[in-house]
Amino acid sequence: MLALAGQQGVAAGLTGVPALVMNMHITGLAVTRSLARSGVEVFGLDKERGGLGQHSRHLAGLGLVPGPEDHEALRDHLLALGPSFGQRPVLFACNDDWVLALARHREALEPFYRFPFAHHDVVQRTLSKTELYRACEARGIAVPRSWYLDEHTPEQIADLVTWPCVLKPDDSRGFYDAFAAKVFLCRDRAELLARHAEAERRGLSLVAQEFVDPPPGGFWSVCSYLSPDGTARGVFTGRKLEQWPPGFGTSCLADAQWDPELAKAGVAALQELGYSGISEVEFVWSEQRQQHLLLDANTRPWKWIGLPVAAGVDLPLLAYRDAVGDPFDAPQQSEGPRWVFLRDYLPLVRARAATVPEAAVSKQEWTDLLAGRPGQLVDGVHDPGDPEPSYDVLWADLSGGSTYTCAC
Repeated sequence: MLALAGQQGVAAGLTGVPALVMNMHITGLAVTRSLARSGVEVFGLDKERGGLGQHSRHLAGLGLVPGPEDHEALRDHLLALGPSFGQRPVLFACNDDWVLALARHREALEPFYRFPFAHHDVVQRTLSKTELYRACEARGIAVPRSWYLDEHTPEQIADLVTWPCVLKPDDSRGFYDAFAAKVFLCRDRAELLARHAEAERRGLSLVAQEFVDPPPGGFWSVCSYLSPDGTARGVFTGRKLEQWPPGFGTSCLADAQWDPELAKAGVAALQELGYSGISEVEFVWSEQRQQHLLLDANTRPWKWIGLPVAAGVDLPLLAYRDAVGDPFDAPQQSEGPRWVFLRDYLPLVRARAATVPEAAVSKQEWTDLLAGRPGQLVDGVHDPGDPEPSYDVLWADLSGGSTYTCAC
């Protein structure tokens, strides 16, 4: 176990610069495996038991700490732990809440830790839909038609939009906590005005936007690491092929496909905002406009970050090496690797809910994966060389499920 506040000393004497990975679920597991395979000593931190990365053999230790919602207590634990390390560890936060909690206390924490991501104000600006879409417009990057509520009244916007439309929050976490939803889908004027009033009562600002319904395979991502001076050290593009649950779920099948124009647009949007660090910029294909439109930006590692790693663009290692003063540039991504999360992909297939049936995982891919042979398919959890996370998936399903919560 990693020493926590009141138990310093266990981590003292470490050689090299360690990494602390926070939120040890699917994303944290991929980051841990990436770094550990390059010889980095990795410690995991989480707020509760049950994350699928918590029993990885690649962890040198695991500690339970206050969660990001109690950011001051988290800061205090990290401040107490910091002197235990011989060298300042590199921090990896694997969801928005952890990123914002750490960035909020960067000034206090930086004497003890290295931050491979942007300052708090830049992270907030990048996550704000209003700021993101305006940055895109400034760079000539296509986005869904948007109407800003600091320029128009809700009544004026209701006269301008097409139906259905979506209302998107600037504060995604606050919005989700209030409404258990990512966006409001509004079908008419009355619904738009009512939904806006609900958000306004909670102090949440919104952007109105046209609804874009992409074709199967129409979700793309530009995934990158940008150094503090804005240099793109590594860029990857790929597609989300399937998600579970259908509709507004998370990825369970993705592939690597290089698109230089998308890569250029995604990086330009981040540079306009002044963002640095690991990110995923999401695009959607509009049949009506016959072009990709930028939808969202995630200022952190994300669920299928193992795919760019498999394609040769090792974003966690790029961030780590830059943070310790040894930067390098990633090679061009390889074509063909695919990523699957078996636990979610199986119910999708069982329900016959796949939207891109021609992209179904083949028998050869499955047998290569299960046998541990080199192949094109990587799983978000399963790895014959690191089997305990796969056991945890099986045990959670056999025992009735885990209470662990993660938005990844």
